Amino acid sequence: MTEEKNSDSEPARVRILQVAADLFADDGYKATSVRKICEAARVNVAMVNYYFHSKEELHLAAFDYARALARASAADVAAASAQAQLPPVEQLRLAIEALVFDMLRAGPASLFSRLVARELIEPTAAIHKLAERNVRPQHALFTGLVRGVVGQAMPAPVVQKCVFSIIGQVVFYARSRIVHELVVPEMTYDEAGIASIAQHIAAFSLAALDGLRREYDDAQVQA
Repeated sequence: MTEEKNSDSEPARVRILQVAADLFADDGYKATSVRKICEAARVNVAMVNYYFHSKEELHLAAFDYARALARASAADVAAASAQAQLPPVEQLRLAIEALVFDMLRAGPASLFSRLVARELIEPTAAIHKLAERNVRPQHALFTGLVRGVVGQAMPAPVVQKCVFSIIGQVVFYARSRIVHELVVPEMTYDEAGIASIAQHIAAFSLAALDGLRREYDDAQVQA
């Protein structure tokens, strides 16, 4: 075991994370044993204790590992667009499109969204830390972006519902893919298909926000 730590420590840790993230996403936390992870990662069972101390800590580390693999997170895109001083509408558009790609794109970039989806179906002790580390920050991000688009006249509860409506569209496409393939087989989930979905959700959401903004601005003028 000592020799394995010294000669191949970092690759072994990465292998454990890669395998664990995939298995947790595909089979769930309960059905994925540490032994099964170690067999697939070709490491000694004791290596999990050495690097992560417990299965629960490995589970949390898998979320962090998967988050780092996402190539275009909404937060990164929003930060870049804000730095570039883009208009609020464009900032929100880019963030929505990034979120769609983050959740729908195949391969390593989608691993985090797969883990989140599994966690929502079969909650574990990780759900609270997941909410603090990822869900709350993303919710706060989109709340700020939506507020920037609609202005200050719109009540906060309405803004929150708008945020849920936007994210809900993305989650619907991510979770209902098998249904789409049966009902609307012409809908594709390749790069071009995902880009089309992203553009539609962004355009649909921005049009709805513009309509709501006009309603509240008109109401404020009349008052």
